[in-house]
Amino acid sequence: MREFYGRPFRVDRRVLVPRPDTEILVEHALELLRGRDLGGRVLDLCTGSGCVAVTLKLERPTLTVDATDLSSEALTVARDNAQRLGAVWNVRFSAGDLFAALPPPRRPYDLVTANPPYIATGEIPGLQPDIRDHEPHLALDGGADGLDLVRRIVDEAPRHLTEGGALAMEIGAGQAEAVAALLVARGFTDVRRIRDYGGHERVVSGRAPRP
Repeated sequence: MREFYGRPFRVDRRVLVPRPDTEILVEHALELLRGRDLGGRVLDLCTGSGCVAVTLKLERPTLTVDATDLSSEALTVARDNAQRLGAVWNVRFSAGDLFAALPPPRRPYDLVTANPPYIATGEIPGLQPDIRDHEPHLALDGGADGLDLVRRIVDEAPRHLTEGGALAMEIGAGQAEAVAALLVARGFTDVRRIRDYGGHERVVSGRAPRP
C-alpha cells in the first residue's frame, strides 16, 4: 500500500508508485474544475494505479471519470483501487493508446489530466534501483527527450475538450518551459506552470483553444 492524498492505494510492479508530487496535479485539477458544471467530465490518461482518476472522483463525487492506459495490467490495479476505495459509479477504465482507447460515443471533457512517461530514455539506467528495477519502464520512458507522449497529448487534446476545458499534465523537473511552449504553439491559453513541494515546476496546464 502507498498513501496518496490521504488514501491507501494498492500498488505492485505493474504500476508506478504514487508520489507526493502527483498530488500537485490533483490539487491543480480540482482548482481548474471550480466553477464548471458539478456534473463535469474528466479524462485521466496514463492512469497507472488510478490514483489521480480515483482521487478526483472521490473529491468531487458528481464527476464522470474516464481513465485510459496502454497497460491492461495497470488497469487491473486501477480497477481494484477504484472498487476498494468506493469510486465505481460513473468511472470507466479503458485499455489502449491515449485517446484512442476511449469507446464510442466520445463526448468532450471539461478536463484532461495526464501523468505520462517523461524520463528521457538515456536517463533510465541512472535512476535509483528501486525505480529502475521495480517499476514498469513503459510508464517511465518518454523517448529521447522525455516528451514523446507529452507532444502527442498536447496535439490531440483539443479535439477532446469542451470550449474552455483544460489540460493539466505532470512533467519532469526542467521540462516546464518546453511543455508550456508546446501548449502555446497548439493554441492553448492561460498556460500555467505549477511548482511542487521542492520548488520545481512540475505541472503545466492550459485552456483549450477554440475549435
